[in-house]
Amino acid sequence: MNPLPELPELPTVSVITPSYNTGKFIEETLRSVQMQDYPFIEHIVLDSGSTDETPQILARYPMVRQVSPAPQGICEKVNLGFSMAKGDIVAWLCADDLYLPGAVTKVVEEFRKHPEAALIYCNDLRVDENGVEILRTRSRQTDFNELVQVMDHVPQQTAFIRREAIECVGLLDSRWPLVSDWDLWIRISKVFPVLLVDEWWSAARVHPGQLSSIHKYAAWKQGRRMTRQKHGARFFSPLFRNYWRAKLSRALMMLRTGHYRDFYSKLNSVIRGLASR
Repeated sequence: MNPLPELPELPTVSVITPSYNTGKFIEETLRSVQMQDYPFIEHIVLDSGSTDETPQILARYPMVRQVSPAPQGICEKVNLGFSMAKGDIVAWLCADDLYLPGAVTKVVEEFRKHPEAALIYCNDLRVDENGVEILRTRSRQTDFNELVQVMDHVPQQTAFIRREAIECVGLLDSRWPLVSDWDLWIRISKVFPVLLVDEWWSAARVHPGQLSSIHKYAAWKQGRRMTRQKHGARFFSPLFRNYWRAKLSRALMMLRTGHYRDFYSKLNSVIRGLASR
């Protein structure tokens, strides 16, 4: 494991927010960063030409470092933000997610208590489009092998990273746009310790139309290819077994309840998926 240099007494924390037509939610995201009680936060918002109310909302926050027009892809926007960031600690907060009060102070305290950690994350909290809590899930401590063979245990909106770790392992890999965060965690965990903190300090918003819902299956396939081709995951890894076990279980439930059309659709999906492996 590579040792990390000592943090300054009051490290700067840079928060990168990629944006495109997120006017329905971005003001709550901006406020959640602005209302933090930590004094040294740099917030960079990279907007790729929004045509909704996003530009008008951003204009009300002159303290935010704005980049517009920014690149179109999420990876490209986040990578530009990482490259521009001045912080000793960096984070990536999507324009529909938010930090809870006191989050950044807690993060800095954890990095001070664990100077060996390059990536610190916490438990997963989900809210609906109105900001109402709908789910809390405890994450688990992970490492390189777990991230490659089993699953991604790092909720992206909770992750804070030492700048030196990104400089060491590189930026997001745009070949894997749906799982670029997962790939980054793997690369960091191969070189540095990563740490779970059993708290909740941020929330991911669940709403219709978001990429993680629309492309859920595509993201699994992309994650499968990324872990195998780039990081050497076994073919019959737990990631593979658990996914197809759940998919087959749902298909059999449809058969038992007489939903034959849905069953054959799921069966064809399984066959196509296996053939593509």
